[in-house]
Amino acid sequence: MTLPAAGRQIIQVPQGGGTRGRLVRTGGLALAIFIVLVLLFKAFHHENRYEALAADVTRAIAANNMAPVADDFNAQYRPELQNRAKVGSLSDFVNELGAFKDVKEDTPSGSAPDYHHFVADFAQGQRSEDLKVDSDGKITSFHVHSITATPGSP
Repeated sequence: MTLPAAGRQIIQVPQGGGTRGRLVRTGGLALAIFIVLVLLFKAFHHENRYEALAADVTRAIAANNMAPVADDFNAQYRPELQNRAKVGSLSDFVNELGAFKDVKEDTPSGSAPDYHHFVADFAQGQRSEDLKVDSDGKITSFHVHSITATPGSP
């Protein structure tokens, strides 16, 4: 058995690097979690404002009730929303494909800034949607048509 020399003290260093070591490990773990969250955020599609608008209008059409989105339309075009035959026919057309899921914008690059094109997903297929907005962001036209149809026609 060896004893320390007189006047010397034995200093024990905590295992794992002490407080500084814990801070480094905790900081590293926090950074790793942050990176994983950023990657997950970027990996999943996030609805832009026009997709949200198109989705709201599509839901209203499917419900055959345009009242929830009436204020999203330019005042000049709101009377068309009260055309029960037109809205009902469009509602039937949309509901042919089952429950509405979501829309994704696929507007071609170089399109006019007021024009947006979407593919709407339903339980049993897809529809194509065209949206035009005015300078205030209000809808001036919204058309739903078959994927194979020409834009603007059911």
